[in-house]
Amino acid sequence: MNLKVMSMLVPGLRYSTHPAPVPEATRPLTVDAMPQIPRRPTGVVTRRGIGYRDGLRLDLVTSAVPGPHPLVVYVPGGGFVRAPRGLARRERAFVAAAGYAVASVQYRTVRQNATVTDGLGDVRAAVDHLTDQAGSYGIDAGRIGLWGESAGGYLASVAGLTDARIRAVVDEFGASDLSVLADGFDERMRTALADPRHPVHRYRATETNPVDLVRADAPAFLFLHGDDDRIIPPAQTFALHRALREAGADSTHHLLAGAGHGMLSLNRRQARQWSSVQVLTLITEFLDLTLRG
Repeated sequence: MNLKVMSMLVPGLRYSTHPAPVPEATRPLTVDAMPQIPRRPTGVVTRRGIGYRDGLRLDLVTSAVPGPHPLVVYVPGGGFVRAPRGLARRERAFVAAAGYAVASVQYRTVRQNATVTDGLGDVRAAVDHLTDQAGSYGIDAGRIGLWGESAGGYLASVAGLTDARIRAVVDEFGASDLSVLADGFDERMRTALADPRHPVHRYRATETNPVDLVRADAPAFLFLHGDDDRIIPPAQTFALHRALREAGADSTHHLLAGAGHGMLSLNRRQARQWSSVQVLTLITEFLDLTLRG
């Protein structure tokens, strides 16, 4: 994906000229970007454009094997500016083929003059709709996980820590303490984030930090972050991981060597780590353990 397409996905997107320091207590995981997950997954059934709240829609992909299946709600990233439910189509299908119902949800952003409270309400409303219609969709309403990337990882973490129904959270390179979001990055990034017009401030996300919501009975967490992420420092997911562990909760953190910010990585080589069989298998194995075990 080139920079022009990236800027269309997240208007005003900025990258630090250098990566932030990685947490001292982490050991980077070497990822083999080959093989990649299938481009055209088989063994799944897809339903697109399901309305669930005030014009918002979700896509649902489920295993073709009769259910009920555990539910995984994917929360897309987009810098609190966009929430395109079509993101991670291959990745979602890979997880669904492993025996899950995977929903990708739209939520309101600053483009609708929304705040984090609205976005969280939308995620919860999507869970409500899917569990209310669990029989029709082949969903096991007692086994629910959240999965988010970037801004979606932040929302998934907050929702997981404030909704007792959630049993597992997968957070890929999401923020956990927005007061120090640019720590370790260049001056340009720090200046941009300090601007009150920045979407983080317009979305009032700084008022709700996942790291402040940690509790001992939190759902199980899996964190994945690249050590060359120039948008969200790896220290953000590690801080939440450490807080969860200190509280006695179940949390696993993987730092991917040389990886960037998902599909917004600096180059294709970095991005391909996130669509590798190795990384998606880490996710499915975590979901198997927490939602099936």
